[in-house]
Amino acid sequence: MSASNRVHTTQLWKAQLGGRLTATSGPAPHLLQPKSDKTHTGERIREVGTLIVCLLIELAIPPFAYSKQPKGPEMGPLSEDSLTLEQCVEIALKNSHKVAITKGDISKARINLKDATSGFLPEIYLYGGYNLNDAYNRLEWDEKHYNLSISASATPFNSGKKLINVAKSKASLSLAQEGYGLTKASLALGVTKRHYSLLEASELLGLKKQSLAQKRIHLEFAKTQYGLGLVPRADVLKAEVDVISAQVDSLQAAGNLRVAKAELNDAMGISLDYPIKIRSVKLAKEAPPDLDTCLSQALAHRPELTQQELNLSIMRDNLRLAKIERLPTLTITGAYEVYADRFVFGGVPLNQGNWDKNTDWRVGIGLSFPIFDGGVKWRAIEAAKIDVNEAGLNYEELEKEVRLEVKSAHLNLVTALKKIELRRNR
Repeated sequence: MSASNRVHTTQLWKAQLGGRLTATSGPAPHLLQPKSDKTHTGERIREVGTLIVCLLIELAIPPFAYSKQPKGPEMGPLSEDSLTLEQCVEIALKNSHKVAITKGDISKARINLKDATSGFLPEIYLYGGYNLNDAYNRLEWDEKHYNLSISASATPFNSGKKLINVAKSKASLSLAQEGYGLTKASLALGVTKRHYSLLEASELLGLKKQSLAQKRIHLEFAKTQYGLGLVPRADVLKAEVDVISAQVDSLQAAGNLRVAKAELNDAMGISLDYPIKIRSVKLAKEAPPDLDTCLSQALAHRPELTQQELNLSIMRDNLRLAKIERLPTLTITGAYEVYADRFVFGGVPLNQGNWDKNTDWRVGIGLSFPIFDGGVKWRAIEAAKIDVNEAGLNYEELEKEVRLEVKSAHLNLVTALKKIELRRNR
């Protein structure tokens, strides 16, 4: 039994005994003296029974029920030392369910791509059966009843549909990979914001405590002056109000600090009440990057834009498929069949002559013309055109949003650096 478990057992026993346990260490607890032997015996029996029940409960509860510290590899670099921002991001990436889901999306996209490319390979089947009919209705092992064959067939060309499906599957795989990168980037950004929010809340709490200490000193000074008759009673009252206001601000800052810790823990995927310590970040003194450089980097590397481009490519492939369905379709097919039952059960020797007699092959070229389908294929083309147009508009809208975000972030950065410089020069 662990030390924490023993503490819980001792506390539970003390609660069950109505507070009669006066010592929590040593070989046995010191109980109050009974008034009579019968009372003493009855109380001891109840106490021993209660202790046995507590021990049974303790043994039944798994040890991890008392531990608030998460365990396992998902904790990553958590230790008694303070965590850096990079370590917080690493822990969040290991614990994030969204990252795991996007990894699964990539695996499914790879499976779909393999399915699309396998359409160019031949399909091989083994057929076998045993039949009875009105002419051959006796249950016997005869070649008139059974059959066994192996066939292979392939459709190497069907007006380019397979090629387009492969292109769509490749775009879908790239789309899933970009989604994975976007999820990681969004998670890292969220952890970074909460990390800095926690640092800010900690600094503000320190400032509020300093302000409270100064207000209390000012109150004592005002009381001293009032005692000497140097200031009126109103100065003391005002100082007391300032102390109360500073206490409220300090309590609010302490609450904000606890909330900031819980938010960072939530972003890292660990228990909200897990005690963590983070390391402050040293800001490097450097000039802000050029706005044009930031815009070009964002337009080239933002996963959202790449995703929208890939989505536009998929919509265009869907339009091509819809148009192919309306046009004459050319197909090339081939098949090869072996009557294996004649070799396996019929006793036919396996040689070149018998192989030629007991195999068949077929190659065919087909051309189909859609004549009338109630306008279904025409409407599918129109719907695909609408999807392409919407995807293009979504890309343009997203590009505008990215430009605005970059410009706003750049202005905020420049303004913040100027504020820091002005306050340092004061």
